[in-house]
Amino acid sequence: MSNSSPNSAPQIDFKADWNNLDPFNDLGAVAKVDNPRRMLDQFSNGLRGGAEKTVGRKEMIDARLISLLAKHSRAVCRVSVPAGEVDFRGQMATGGWHGTGFLVAPNILLTNHHVLNDETVASKAVAEFDYRTSEADLLGGPPNSSPSAVHFRMTPERLFITSSFEDFDYTFVWIESAAAEQFGTIQMTRGSFLIRQTEPTFILHHPNGHPQKASVDDTELLSVNSSFLLYAADTEGGSSGAPVFNKHGQLAGLHHAWWPIQSLRAKFPNLTGRLNDGNITGHANEGIKLAAMAIDLERRIAMGDTKARDAATVLQAFDGSDTLTGMFGSLGRHSGETTAPAYEKVVTVYQGREQDIDVGAWNIEWLNRDYDNADRLHRVATVISDLNLDIWALSEVSVPAVDGLIKVLRDTFKQEFEAAYSEPGSSTGKQSTVIIWRPNVVECTREDWPEDLDALFRSHSKDDDLPFEAVHGKIFNRYPGLFRINLKSEEKDFDFYLVPLHLKAKKEGSLRREMASKALSYAVDQMIQIHGKDSDWIILGDVNASLKSGDFDALEEGGFTALGAVDENNGAFTYLKAPYKSLIDNIFVSDSMSRVANADDFYIIETDRTVSRFVKETSDHRPIALRLSLADLPNTPARNGERLSFDEAFHQMLARAGLSPNSLRETLPVPSYSSADPTSDWLVGRRNKTQFFQDNRTRFIDEITQANAQMSNLVGARLQPLTLTDVAVVYMAEAGLKGGIVDPDFVHSNGEIGLFPLPSRTSFWVGPHAPAHNQPMPLDVNIRTYLTYLCALRNKVVKTVSNTPLYPGLFREDGIAGHPDREAKLLAGIVHGYFWSGNYASRKVPFGHILAGYADDKPLDQIIASTDYVHAGKPLMTNRQSNINEALFVLV
Repeated sequence: MSNSSPNSAPQIDFKADWNNLDPFNDLGAVAKVDNPRRMLDQFSNGLRGGAEKTVGRKEMIDARLISLLAKHSRAVCRVSVPAGEVDFRGQMATGGWHGTGFLVAPNILLTNHHVLNDETVASKAVAEFDYRTSEADLLGGPPNSSPSAVHFRMTPERLFITSSFEDFDYTFVWIESAAAEQFGTIQMTRGSFLIRQTEPTFILHHPNGHPQKASVDDTELLSVNSSFLLYAADTEGGSSGAPVFNKHGQLAGLHHAWWPIQSLRAKFPNLTGRLNDGNITGHANEGIKLAAMAIDLERRIAMGDTKARDAATVLQAFDGSDTLTGMFGSLGRHSGETTAPAYEKVVTVYQGREQDIDVGAWNIEWLNRDYDNADRLHRVATVISDLNLDIWALSEVSVPAVDGLIKVLRDTFKQEFEAAYSEPGSSTGKQSTVIIWRPNVVECTREDWPEDLDALFRSHSKDDDLPFEAVHGKIFNRYPGLFRINLKSEEKDFDFYLVPLHLKAKKEGSLRREMASKALSYAVDQMIQIHGKDSDWIILGDVNASLKSGDFDALEEGGFTALGAVDENNGAFTYLKAPYKSLIDNIFVSDSMSRVANADDFYIIETDRTVSRFVKETSDHRPIALRLSLADLPNTPARNGERLSFDEAFHQMLARAGLSPNSLRETLPVPSYSSADPTSDWLVGRRNKTQFFQDNRTRFIDEITQANAQMSNLVGARLQPLTLTDVAVVYMAEAGLKGGIVDPDFVHSNGEIGLFPLPSRTSFWVGPHAPAHNQPMPLDVNIRTYLTYLCALRNKVVKTVSNTPLYPGLFREDGIAGHPDREAKLLAGIVHGYFWSGNYASRKVPFGHILAGYADDKPLDQIIASTDYVHAGKPLMTNRQSNINEALFVLV
């Protein structure tokens, strides 16, 4: 923005903290991307012209870019506001002001809020297109010639939505359609990885209200984070609201502010302004990423903003997907405190921890026999990376095909996936189904169906002993695997069963599809009612028929909802080959899943997505996807900083869903054990803590060895073994005492029964056959289970924070790794909740501070005292330090 007197032009503050120039430093952990910085560097290798893309670091630009920028320049205009209007600061501008804007849709102009700050100003302003130096002037024509321009008025009463200059500093406003008809539009995209450090930016703008200029030299991108770009380019007042392009000519951001580099250093000392060629830029610019603006618009819709309808209209003009959020964007995610700045809310949405699970299904035509085709594997990986779901049910695949796919995802796109197969022992070329998942979000385990149901799924329909009427043909050509999905979270309890399908096709398969529907409905009912399993189920995949065929009535009658019903009625289709285009891929969810899933959150990957070209080139099916929105599932309630038992939280969750726990999965009945169990060979008697540990030292070592052996079977060479020092330090704080004597039947503060207080979610850590934490059990069962739990804390990844896998990565930190005493203190700290955000008033764990304290051998109470931990400054922390000292100097 420039005033008629340039010296009075306002200076707009930068929004981001540019003291740290590492890409995406503002995000820390991101729910949907394992490592945003690595993906930024690698994404260009994966897309070859689709979805998001970055570019190589070359000194030259493609000649085609010149013509593309020339085309874009026609959609860029000077925005002129007449004298007498009130600007964004609330000041009367006696001389008016200028800015830059550009067309992003047939009737929508985009500029900065500080250019068009309200509807009154917008109604008085003029958009001046083709305000450029003429060719004659450029070639040395008469001086001071006045360029002509084509003027258009804006109609803010039709559409006007703005974000203040303290937030994202954007304004979208309605403009007459004749402008776009004559000058075209510039496509907006949601991509987060459009440009990386040291690559050039290109800005088309009207500096100080002058005829349009292009900044093309020394325009290097200095840094990028989740919402903003920092770049070197020649801009001035009046450049505000200009489009910022990448080396491909894609719109990457909205320019909104510039500052001299010397002034910026006072605020950001690490911002040197040094370019890749060694030169120092004179000033730096900040632009707003289009992807962040899209999330802000979605957030405003979700919050019921008065401009929600305008926001929805603008969102229709966006293309592509934002890999940082996955294909669903901010759908179902909470954006934090309502008083926080908008850009902080967007960061919260990007982080999206434990707010959703995205599930998809895709029939990848004949990938089972085409797995050695590197280009095809690359296209499949492109689709999966761009849509960025957490769980995929894939069909027409095989074990070697999926192994190759996961390798491409890991090596090229830097995304970690794991796989489990419905038929793990099947032949190389056999079509089968598989589940792949992101291990930092969920844990997936293949389970065996009970024998009676396994026999049902493997039977021929003419068998005489089926529990329903038989018809001709084999029921399941591809075995329906059973998979248990658990959210990796310490704050939310959520799991469900998932069954991937690929049923018999065409008309002759109708009776078998109908029978499969009956078999699945029967099986789920048996699993819940007879086998005591959970009531949350998703059945999904290529069912090879539409709902109107009636083949799946049994599933719907059995309490399942087909999420694709509305789309089918509206003519959508997932099978792409004419003349059979139809919706034959679907997701069925059980009634109890309605609290986290509904038909509004079901999507077919349609042709308006830039990734759709890859879908069509790769398979005859479109993927389907569902977001399970967990943001409104309550965190496990806390009691004095500790969490409720799993049973209590689970029953509360069932009650909220209107379900009875009697018909759902419960912990299997546990016999009423006591410490008097004659099979225990632990020496108890009337021993205090020190005596019990010393007299059972060999027994502890044996159990530690067994726990490490079991964990080694799971993690192999990555094992971080549990040690006697670990156990001693935790034991001194946790072992139950009665009258100073060790008590194997001790009842701990949250109702845990036993010498050691087993965690409420014991099964999450040690497996489904773990004992209930609040029921009596033999002493050896309690100790063995607890030591297995401690070993899991050292080795099992729960989630990733700032690229560190919790909790194993903490033990590899400098100053901790290789120091047994410090590792033991760290393990005790994990047990006591020092690394759980729910124990801090700010909901933020001071990882660096705590780890540094351990590395410097500071007393625990001193480490915690300066934090907002729930027990900071209380005698409990001093007592825990005393327990640590006794364990290290007496027991070990």
